[in-house]
Amino acid sequence: MEEEWPVATFILITINLAVFLFSYNLLTNTVSESVIYNFGLAPEQLYMRPYILVTHMFVHADLVHFIGNILMLAVVGLVTETKIGTSKFILLYFFSGLCVVPFAFLMEYLIGTVFIGVGASGAIFGVMFLSAAIAGGEEVPAILIPILNVIAIPYILFSLKNIKVPLYIAIVFYFLLNLLMMFYNLPYSISEVAHLGGIFGGIVGFSLITEKVRQ
Repeated sequence: MEEEWPVATFILITINLAVFLFSYNLLTNTVSESVIYNFGLAPEQLYMRPYILVTHMFVHADLVHFIGNILMLAVVGLVTETKIGTSKFILLYFFSGLCVVPFAFLMEYLIGTVFIGVGASGAIFGVMFLSAAIAGGEEVPAILIPILNVIAIPYILFSLKNIKVPLYIAIVFYFLLNLLMMFYNLPYSISEVAHLGGIFGGIVGFSLITEKVRQ
């Protein structure tokens, strides 16, 4: 069966880019506080602003946060969407992002700290889990992998040769990036921990989708 062009992945990347460019201040490397406050995920504000269930997935805190997420969205999206189809990919993506919400409530309760969560990490974690399960051995460009691309770019420029690595390697480096961000942001890294709720979405998606994955 002919694979579909990953239209949803490109649309999601475009929306994330547009939101970031609109809200980002290059001089201070910060995103507008009003954008984070009004569109980020604050569990205690859900009853007043239910739209934040979706909008928080398109707001990023700074340049590193944005680039890391968008690169990984490109990697896992290009692989996964062509395997499961656009409609299933969109459902998995947003379901995984929504799975962050109960984790956010739990983290606020356990730690006793109110926070605002932003970023596509939750949705991406869900897609990553499914990608690793159904296409972990597929090769992806190293230049798109956070952290690894720091090494890959100079090598590519010097050798003029593209480098590809298995998808599971990309996933390992993305987890590493998120761990580094968690430690860097301590004690304000609750949102990164809450984003792990996206993995639950990936597990559910895997159980529902894998039987119909295109061969």
